[in-house]
Amino acid sequence: MRPVLFKFGSIVFPSYTFMIMVGVLVATWLGLKVLKERGLPVVYGLDMAMIGIVAGFLGARIVHVLVEAPAYYLESPVRVFYFWQGGFVSWGAYVAVMVSFYFYLRWRRVPIAAYFDAFAFGIPMAIFFGRIGCLLTGCCFGKPTDFFIHLTFTNPASTAYQFYPNMPLHATQLYLMLNVLIIQGVIWWIYKKHWRFQGQLFSVSVALYAVGRFFIEFLRGDADRGVYFGGNISSGQIFMVALFIFAMGLYFYFKRKALPPPPLPS
Repeated sequence: MRPVLFKFGSIVFPSYTFMIMVGVLVATWLGLKVLKERGLPVVYGLDMAMIGIVAGFLGARIVHVLVEAPAYYLESPVRVFYFWQGGFVSWGAYVAVMVSFYFYLRWRRVPIAAYFDAFAFGIPMAIFFGRIGCLLTGCCFGKPTDFFIHLTFTNPASTAYQFYPNMPLHATQLYLMLNVLIIQGVIWWIYKKHWRFQGQLFSVSVALYAVGRFFIEFLRGDADRGVYFGGNISSGQIFMVALFIFAMGLYFYFKRKALPPPPLPS
């Protein structure tokens, strides 16, 4: 694929970084759009976007260091700061973003669940563009397959090529993109016709993501992300089980509280 999207002289724009930037912008736009529709102050949404960028970056990096390659970083701790060499774990970003959002909104004393619902529209799009970055970089690749839907990486600069050069692989990046597009559609459908209580959109989106990601993980071939039990279960799958339980707990908690969605301005 294309790990480097384009260059301007000596300035290099990595595909993954660029797509993450696009995803954050689209996610922020969608979240703010819902906040405006529901008459909620958008300034807190803008703050959430900026906080999410920093928290997501740090969370993704910390989990990579602690879970995927602790021995590598113990050899030379300064490597922790070599961000340009890659090494980020998506679910570490999710945890850091959710926790930072919660404490920020609590500090601001605004309806936490309502703001999380608004950004439930943006989160799938942030992940979608992030996975485009994965596709271009060749990371998060699948196992070898003869399935008619597959990807073959021929660029020596791509991550997948280093492990499976010129071999057909499960198109896990595309599957992950399709997963979040389905979630996006479900969230819009609930929002338009079946939004009954604050926290519903967020908890449903998280639960759906956990289920889809759990099964797609079985097709991934990048064992360096952390695999256990003879390579049958990944660290991501363990986290997805915990995330699903967390999401379902949130769903029934918010349903019991039964706070109505913010009304549309008259």
